[in-house]
Amino acid sequence: MLTACDRLVRRLVSYGEREGVSGRLRIGLVLLLHVYRGYLSGKATRQLPVDGIKRELVAHGQGGQFYRHLNFHIGCRFLGWPGRLASWLMHQVDLRQAAMGRKESIVEVRDNLAAFTSAKVLLDRSRRRISRGEAAERLREILAA
Repeated sequence: MLTACDRLVRRLVSYGEREGVSGRLRIGLVLLLHVYRGYLSGKATRQLPVDGIKRELVAHGQGGQFYRHLNFHIGCRFLGWPGRLASWLMHQVDLRQAAMGRKESIVEVRDNLAAFTSAKVLLDRSRRRISRGEAAERLREILAA
């Protein structure tokens, strides 16, 4: 039986299948639209399945936030430098909140770092620098418990 992490890795690898700048822009926009719609509907904060995902990425009831942070930062990274800037700015907010002792923000910072690394893997896949299997393996190393 597939875990939530297995399904997530499979979905993420599929994002790396789009080639070219236009394919990456399209995926980036779709991910950001997904985050935006989830935020408005309240789905971003509800508990989502997290079995198989590293505990430190979903601690303190951050299951829904984990997916939101992952989608947001990967989506931004797919948009090129303007997206990387937006991603960096949002990461600074989480860092500031974590520095003030907010436990949830400490987890969110870990989520952001996992998203940055995952985005690099997916961008490498979309540029055909790595195989589909290698992308899946690297993503499991980043995300799987």
